[in-house]
Amino acid sequence: MKSTTAVSRTSDASNPGPPVSLDDAYQYCESVVRAHDENFPVVSRFLAASKRPALAAIYAFARRSDDIADAAAPSAERLQGLDRMEEALARALDGAPEGPVFTALADAVERHSLPAEPFFDLLTAFRRDARDEMFDTWDDLLSYCRGSANTIGRLVLALHEVDNPDALRESDCVCTGLQLTNFWQDLGRDLARGRVFLPREDLARFGLHPEDFFHPVNRGRLSRVLVHECRAVHDLYDRGRPIVHRIPGGLALQIRMTIAGGRAVLREVEHRGWRVLKHRPTLGRAGRARVLLQAILRIDG
Repeated sequence: MKSTTAVSRTSDASNPGPPVSLDDAYQYCESVVRAHDENFPVVSRFLAASKRPALAAIYAFARRSDDIADAAAPSAERLQGLDRMEEALARALDGAPEGPVFTALADAVERHSLPAEPFFDLLTAFRRDARDEMFDTWDDLLSYCRGSANTIGRLVLALHEVDNPDALRESDCVCTGLQLTNFWQDLGRDLARGRVFLPREDLARFGLHPEDFFHPVNRGRLSRVLVHECRAVHDLYDRGRPIVHRIPGGLALQIRMTIAGGRAVLREVEHRGWRVLKHRPTLGRAGRARVLLQAILRIDG
């Protein structure tokens, strides 16, 4: 992807730096992907080469916004940071991008005719993070996922020119499942920064309060809560799995890998129970290899 257009590099939407080419902008986004790619491959070689740069730009935008929302800073400061991101996004989509992420993103949106609304929806969801919101009900949590995770899935489908209504619904199930899997996986990390993504109604059902998680007497209750939540997420993966028959082959293989990886992490959460507070489950190299094999052989995770 070649261009001689000069734009400004920045690590913050309000702090433009020296010029960077479009090539460099995409390479920067790809470096963000490599730095954060842990359990689920984001931009794999199974995807069409023409789609990978755009997907890296989408991910880099989401990653930067998420980092602002989750930063160790007062809520008001994080909200201001997201406001600056939204202003920079609007300028980028109007043809005046600043920095590598917005330069690559603006090019990707124009090149692939991507909808702009999901990017703004994503920032709306991250504002809920910045406010440190808790979730009273399962439906409240799903509403958050619709803005944060499902928008990414719909952008991926738009990138691949897929607009089948069944595929959209199934993508939502898979993406929500991934988001929730990450929440259960990161339970200990989130508690350390004062966040709990388990619905209050479910905690109450098992007689738990976040302040009680670390008390030895409540270990069994927390383990049962996690099993309950993991079963609900397995159901989401089941409902989303048919999408692999409605999308291009490379993307289908990627989604098979993603579902298999999500299920593998869920099984680890179920197995460890309350111990996820101290030992965050990950796939590791052997786990990734199993996930790849399952996807290639089309074995359900």
